[in-house]
Amino acid sequence: MYYPYFRGKQFDLLALRALLEQNLLSKKIQPIIEPVKHTTALQKLFEIAQKQHYPIYLIENPQVGDFNTETGNLTLQSFSAKKALIVDQPLETIEKNADLWIVNQPSAALTSDWSNNQKKVLVPPEFRLLNTVQGEKVLSVDHFTRLPKPSFYQEKTDEFFSNDHLIYKQRGFTGFSDFSIDSRIYYEKGYPSPLLSLHIVYFDQKTLRIHHFLSPEDLPSQKEKFLVLMQEVKTWQKFLAKEKMTAGLTILFDYAEKEKFPGLGVMRKAAVMHHMEIMSRYLEEKDG
Repeated sequence: MYYPYFRGKQFDLLALRALLEQNLLSKKIQPIIEPVKHTTALQKLFEIAQKQHYPIYLIENPQVGDFNTETGNLTLQSFSAKKALIVDQPLETIEKNADLWIVNQPSAALTSDWSNNQKKVLVPPEFRLLNTVQGEKVLSVDHFTRLPKPSFYQEKTDEFFSNDHLIYKQRGFTGFSDFSIDSRIYYEKGYPSPLLSLHIVYFDQKTLRIHHFLSPEDLPSQKEKFLVLMQEVKTWQKFLAKEKMTAGLTILFDYAEKEKFPGLGVMRKAAVMHHMEIMSRYLEEKDG
């Protein structure tokens, strides 16, 4: 089972919603949402998930954002979703019930009594934690290489991303988790950049790799940069989507065909959609 972790950014939520509306998201993928802002995108995602009986975990004690207040916490409790809690204090002192525990910082988890735990635990592969935490463990790894500026990706435009989906059971985990094309470290906005970047995850045999597509810096408009970037994406199409185009890539190619720039948000939405759709395909084919 795959548990991708999203920080509640608008275009990530829109990506998940679009996949649900098109029936492209496998139920073997159960996203975890740490809500940051109380937006229409958040509300509508959980509405369609409830309507389709699709499992999504909602973190009821987010560490940043609009809901990190007593009032915000009460609002989250009204959502119809599986409940997740970040372990930010000893486990035995947490009065709320949860379907999933999330270990971000070792200190609280290491001082907790896990002997009676019956819930799943999202945990990074740190030796001390794995020896302390009891219960069904979900492997949580930050695979995305977060660089300060998009231009730095020019040093290595293609790299290994993950093989957790191949090895998590061998390592004693019942599921695996990552942050898709984002990192564990939360940030609101990136730095302005003279070039466009698009990060696309793809399968090379059964291993996941990621390609960092970059536009030239010296073109006069965002539209021209996008169109040149998409020319390179086109040459990689057979590697990125194999025999069947994904909905995310289709969005990007449609904009390119119309010679329009979709905006950075839509580019991110399309990249997340692509990642989740190829993972859906893999998990459905793997388990039959």
